[in-house]
This record gives sequence, structure tokens and C-alpha cells, in this order.
Amino acid sequence: MSSLQIIQDHDKWRKGTGGAPAGLAGQSDGNVYLGLDLGLITFTSSTFKSSRFGTTSFVDAVWTACRFTGCSFSRCDMQRIKVSGCSFVGCTFAASQLRASSFSDCTFSHCNLISLNFDASHWSQVKLLDCRGQQVSAADLVGEQVDFTGSRFEDMQFTNARIN
Repeated sequence: MSSLQIIQDHDKWRKGTGGAPAGLAGQSDGNVYLGLDLGLITFTSSTFKSSRFGTTSFVDAVWTACRFTGCSFSRCDMQRIKVSGCSFVGCTFAASQLRASSFSDCTFSHCNLISLNFDASHWSQVKLLDCRGQQVSAADLVGEQVDFTGSRFEDMQFTNARIN
């Protein structure tokens, strides 16, 4: 079954219109997704290239060992998402909510982070390499072994953050 069908079926299940709970494992994707409810979905060892997610909910989703290249996440609700062992290359995250999210052993390279909120989130062994950011905020963010090499952020507002 294609990644598109699996994702659409999960959205239907979440909205109570049929479908089934689902996850991607070892899939490849490059589709556009708008207005979906992908809460609780799992992505494992999957590759996303130029995938576009807009106004999509990933609340309580789990992503493990995935690669995202040239993807965009705009106006997404990613609260309580758990992301581990993933890499993001040339991706854009804009106007999205990442409250209480968890990122471990992840690398963001040449990414754009715009108008994001990381309140009460946890980062462990996260690399933000040559990234750009504007209006990134976080209250009570905890970060361990975070590397910002080559990155530049403007209008960054961290309150009670404990990084490194």
C-alpha cells in the first residue's frame, strides 16, 4: 500500500469516517497533505522528500529513524510529538506548535525555523547545523548536548530554558 493511502486512511480513522490507525515503516513519500489529523501516527525508517504538510495535526505522533529532505511543515500542531534518530535537511517549519515535544539524536541541517513554540519541550543530542530561525520561543525548554554550529536565530525568546 502506498504511503499516501496509509496516511489518508489514518486521517479518516482519526476523524471517525472509516480508515484505520496506521504507521509508515520503510516507506518513501513526496506528497502534499493539507488539513489532516495524523495524531498518534508512527513513522519508522521512512524517507520523505519534498513532502508538504499544512495545517496538519501530529499530536502524540512518534517518528523514529526517518529522513526528511526539502520538506515543509506549515501551521502544524505537533504538540507532544516524539522524534528520535531523525534527520531534516533543507526543511522549513513555520507557524507550528511544538509544545511538550521531544527530540533526541536528531540533526537539522540548513533548515528554516519560523514562528515556532517549544514550551516544555526536551532536546537531547540535537544538532542545528547552519539553520536559520525567526520568532522561536520556548518556556521551560530543556536541552542536553545541543549543537547550534553555524546557525543564526533572530527574535528568539527562551524563558527558564536550560540548554547544555
